[in-house]
Amino acid sequence: MPEPSERRQFLRYPIQLPLVHTSKNPDSPVTGIGWTRDLSEGGACVELDRRLSAPTPLQVRLQTDRGAIDVEVQVVWELESQEGEVGPGKRGVLHGVAFSRLAPEQLQAVQDLIQTQRRDRRTSVRLPLDLAVTCQPKGPAGSTVRGHTEDMSRGGLLLRLSQDVPPGTVLDLTLHPAGGPVKAQGEVVWVEPPEKRAPGEPVRHGLRFTGLGFSAMMSLGLLLMEPA
Repeated sequence: MPEPSERRQFLRYPIQLPLVHTSKNPDSPVTGIGWTRDLSEGGACVELDRRLSAPTPLQVRLQTDRGAIDVEVQVVWELESQEGEVGPGKRGVLHGVAFSRLAPEQLQAVQDLIQTQRRDRRTSVRLPLDLAVTCQPKGPAGSTVRGHTEDMSRGGLLLRLSQDVPPGTVLDLTLHPAGGPVKAQGEVVWVEPPEKRAPGEPVRHGLRFTGLGFSAMMSLGLLLMEPA
């Protein structure tokens, strides 16, 4: 893999954000989705839904918990070809992108994001997501549980469910956006304790995604981009 100069000039931080990208080539406009793997003040490593060759110029929208950051970038490297194909339902491909130009307010937004994630020691940025969700516990005795999502990161979901689901339970999830259902799977890792619950309110659960394929991850990322 090439070692672009921006990787040597700027410290990179493992920050995961959903994104949409659009080619700036008027003769071949291409729009796609992806996630960042890491981020710096000079660029990012991104996993995209298609292979783009250097030096493709792109317009990229990064979705953060403080709103969208729109930046112009240029592809500076792509991961060498491996066995298998990339694309919808298959697997992503890693690229390095360098920011072409950042206005002062864009640079400040990137710096603020990096500082917040460093302070909180989190790689996955939690973004608001309010959707109806149906949860089916794995196993023959599991009964359907309904609720809503509250926020999501690349690592998991915060759920508000109609009843307790014990930690360690693996759930098949169906999220219900306007465009049609999105499937995922995850394991409950914590449940809101009784003393912190409001009477009659849904119970908050933390869920970690498990066995999430590339296609599902891209579909979930696109849900986070829709409010932007």
